[in-house]
Amino acid sequence: METFLIVLAFLLLFQSALALIAGLRFGRYALRATSSRLDRYCPKAAVIVPCKGLEADFEENICALFAQDYRDYELIFVTESEADPAYPVLDRLIKQSQRSAWLVVAGEAEACGQKVHNLCAALRHSTPFDRRAEVLVFADSDARPTPDWLGELVAPLGHQKIGATTGFRWYLPVRGGFWSFLLSTWNASALSMLGEKSRFAWGGATAIRRENFEKLGVKRQWDGALSDDYVLTRAVKAAGQQIKFIPSCLMATHADASLGELLEFTTRQITITRVYAPRLWSIVFASHLLFSFTFWSGLIWLTVQGPSGGSNEKLAWLLTGIFALGAITGCLRGIIAAQLLAADRRGVQKCRWAYLLLGPASSLLYLYNALVSLWTKRIVWRGISYEMISPRETAILYRPTPPNSPDSAAGLPRPRRASARSSSSS
Repeated sequence: METFLIVLAFLLLFQSALALIAGLRFGRYALRATSSRLDRYCPKAAVIVPCKGLEADFEENICALFAQDYRDYELIFVTESEADPAYPVLDRLIKQSQRSAWLVVAGEAEACGQKVHNLCAALRHSTPFDRRAEVLVFADSDARPTPDWLGELVAPLGHQKIGATTGFRWYLPVRGGFWSFLLSTWNASALSMLGEKSRFAWGGATAIRRENFEKLGVKRQWDGALSDDYVLTRAVKAAGQQIKFIPSCLMATHADASLGELLEFTTRQITITRVYAPRLWSIVFASHLLFSFTFWSGLIWLTVQGPSGGSNEKLAWLLTGIFALGAITGCLRGIIAAQLLAADRRGVQKCRWAYLLLGPASSLLYLYNALVSLWTKRIVWRGISYEMISPRETAILYRPTPPNSPDSAAGLPRPRRASARSSSSS
């Protein structure tokens, strides 16, 4: 058993070294990336923001979208219905703002994810400005952009080889708690897949030229889909185009999580990955299976047998090296995030201990997520239960009924609407 664990530990040490090298490479790109504000690509842009419910700091996040330092852009917010708690807040902010902004009611999705349905409803909504917009930008309401976020995200699209640009979010605990810190650590590990040639476009901050969006048929490929960003990623990659991560578009998301919320969120992300990006899922599964089995089995073995003498001592040194490399990699991610999130630098620094120590726990969580995703393709997202039959086929299993709805009192299924309504600040 000792020999078997030592062989696995050597493999894991090599994997940990590669992860550190990838982190250093990302750091070099992220901290050196600059953009000139002179003569850069700055066309008319339509920013589409699907909303459901009120997250922490919802109003502040939306106000940051109204305050972008960008010459010519329009905001299109989308909710499922007027009963959504986000609707009256958005309606008030639109009326208070001088910015061209619209609020679209999408109705309930029938055979796709509600977010995808909302995005398609926004694209069907057409204003004179929207028809002239050269760039489409997709944003989420749970992260707060800086004033130059939109300009930084759009500018690289002036290079034809770049099919899309993306940002990413960085979770920061509000009240703290172990599970909230573990969520931040778990999410931070995705930075290794970002860079000048990113492996994916995150749907909470993605920009794409409208001409390219239509040429690739992204809206058509969204038909029946649950995931908006994986579908867009696949379309861009299939065309041989590059997805570029914009370091300055890393955004803070202030959120806390209980154990149940942590497991639901992380398992949902990995289950979606298994359906829409099976090769990436396989890499995640294999790497975290190797780490968790080797590291935790090695610790148990040393606890039972004792670290002294022969091969056990060698195993102890290998596990120490593996932990040290992981700690350095986690600490490096935290340093990079602290530099990029200047306004939230203190919040990132409060999480340093987590990035330093929680790597093994984060890997174990990834393994749990992957194992659960082997047995089911069902997820719950914003209260709606879905089954992903395939990347192009989604079944809605359950949708909660608002407590004040007549259908709730009668015990009847809710009607489904496909039409869209809009209101503007004008």
